[in-house]
Amino acid sequence: MLKKLLLPIGLLFFIIMSESVIDGTSIIMNLKSVLLVTAGTLLSAFVAFPLKTFGDLFKSLIVVFKHQETNNKSLIKELESLALIWRRHGIVALEKARKRVDNVFLQKGIELVVDGYDRYDIRNIMEKDYELYFSRKESQVNILNTLAKLAPVFGFVGTILGLINVLNSMEDPAMIGKGMALALLTTLYGILLANFLFFPLSKKLSEYTKAEATVLNIILEGIMDIAEQKTSKSIFHRLNSYLDISQLSRMHKEKDVSRRVQPKPQMQVQ
Repeated sequence: MLKKLLLPIGLLFFIIMSESVIDGTSIIMNLKSVLLVTAGTLLSAFVAFPLKTFGDLFKSLIVVFKHQETNNKSLIKELESLALIWRRHGIVALEKARKRVDNVFLQKGIELVVDGYDRYDIRNIMEKDYELYFSRKESQVNILNTLAKLAPVFGFVGTILGLINVLNSMEDPAMIGKGMALALLTTLYGILLANFLFFPLSKKLSEYTKAEATVLNIILEGIMDIAEQKTSKSIFHRLNSYLDISQLSRMHKEKDVSRRVQPKPQMQVQ
């Protein structure tokens, strides 16, 4: 909840801090400066990238802000249970279990196992999907980085336009003030958009993509083990390398507790 409030709190803090700077300028001048920087930045980015990538970026940002921290522990447990189903109950039970899986990448991996692909074909198919998926994510991050670079540039363009306006109106002191206001405000808004919006969004999407990469790697390695019909315990121990120390210690504690809770077999007296 706190992370979701950081962006609006930061924007509110900046507005309060910058109020004394923009208080002396008119609303129309502020809007002109904002429109010049925003429109120029977005139009240049639209020329550089396909519109579909912008749509994917918008959807990804919605997912990022709604997303909670990834729990790789539960994913490993799910892979353990799928491996156990495959070894004990066979391919039909595994197919039924696949329909209850939420992760699309994991669903496809189980489907390939059920369809009888060997481990090399499964790895090639899933790695291809992996590369295509993260190639699209990389394009989305590149859009945000490009926007962050373009915003200060168009702020500087507004500065040049404002200075030209000043030089053309040296006789009128009122026009000199307006020209200087436009010159300074566009630079301010360009820096603001880059450092308070586009760069933070780019970093957030990059970190989310890294977390997704970890999840997909866990799934890929788990599917390889399931295809080879390895035991659930061996899968658990091999995938532990993807967990941090805190998650790993919690898993071991839970297993110890579950062992203690299980009733001990009573000896029958003959």
